[in-house]
Amino acid sequence: MIQFLAQNHSAMTHLPIASSILAAAAAVAALFVRRKEITWSMAVLFIAAFVTVLPTVVTGIAAAKGRLNEQGRPYLQTGIFVPDLPENARIHRHQLLGISGTLVAAILAFFGISILRGRTPNRYLIALLALVLAVLWGLGGHLGGQDLWGADTFPAFR
Repeated sequence: MIQFLAQNHSAMTHLPIASSILAAAAAVAALFVRRKEITWSMAVLFIAAFVTVLPTVVTGIAAAKGRLNEQGRPYLQTGIFVPDLPENARIHRHQLLGISGTLVAAILAFFGISILRGRTPNRYLIALLALVLAVLWGLGGHLGGQDLWGADTFPAFR
């Protein structure tokens, strides 16, 4: 089961990242255009980003455990983060950015639910958090993809 989860991590990452980028665009647009449709789509995208990141986190933890196991070491990962060793620096940063983004996504999902219930939270705070989320997951996804698909992993692509 853990191998199945680990193999599907890269596929699971795309929807939360795309949702966060679209939500950030909608949040910035909501600063300038007061339309109910933009606000609602922003709220739904916040919720979608959080809901779709949950399986991404689960598969990411499985992938990290499997990665360490493939290197011939026992499961060094006892929690949700890989050990902070020099050879794990990039993947450790990837995990920190992903988990930090998940916490921000949870806050934005709460705001999204409150928007759908008719409340109006601070638009500037929402836009700032949405941009932070898009940057966290964008950079984290880049680091993870670079680690998986980079030239160090596939020397023929150099």
